[in-house]
Amino acid sequence: MAIKLKPPAYLMLGMLRLGASSGYAIKKAADVSTRFFWPTSLAQVYPELARLEREGLVTRRDDSHGARARSAYQVTDRGDAALLAWLRSTHEAPLQFRDEGVLRLFLADALPREDQVALVRRLRGRAHAAAVHMHNEIVPLAQALEEGGTRYPAVVARLGADTYQYAEKWLARLEAELDRSG
Repeated sequence: MAIKLKPPAYLMLGMLRLGASSGYAIKKAADVSTRFFWPTSLAQVYPELARLEREGLVTRRDDSHGARARSAYQVTDRGDAALLAWLRSTHEAPLQFRDEGVLRLFLADALPREDQVALVRRLRGRAHAAAVHMHNEIVPLAQALEEGGTRYPAVVARLGADTYQYAEKWLARLEAELDRSG
C-alpha cells in the first residue's frame, strides 16, 4: 500500500536530499529558501520527520554534541523513490496566492481614499523590500548551491525576486492611478 504524504513531507525529504541533516537545519534552510512560497515551522518539522522515520522513508541516528541531544536524518531508498515519484507526478493542487496584504487590497473599498493610497504605498514598499532582500540575500545563497551543481533553488530564488519586483512595479502603477484620479 502506498503511503499518503502531504507537501510538508516532501519538503523534509527534499531538504534532507539537499544536505540539511537535522530538523533545525531543515528549518534554517527553509527560512532562507522555501518560506517565501512554502513556509514551515519547527512544530511542523519534527513531527513530520518522526512520521517519515516510522514509515521507513528516513533513518535517524544520534548526533548529540555534549549534553545537547540531536538527531541526524538521512533519506532512505524508499524515501528517495517517494520524493522522485512526487516530483514526477502531474497532479497539482490549485494555484494559490495567499497574502494578507492582497486580502486587504481586495477589501480596500471600505477605506477612505487616503487610506487606500496609504495601503497601496505600504504594499509597494513591502514588495520593494522583499525584492531587495531576495536579490541581495537569497539569490546569492542559492547561486552558491548552483555553482555546486544544484540548479533549481537558484531558479526559484530568481523567480521569487522577479515576482516581488513585478509586484512593486504593478503597485506603483496602481498608486499613480489613484494619485491621478484623486
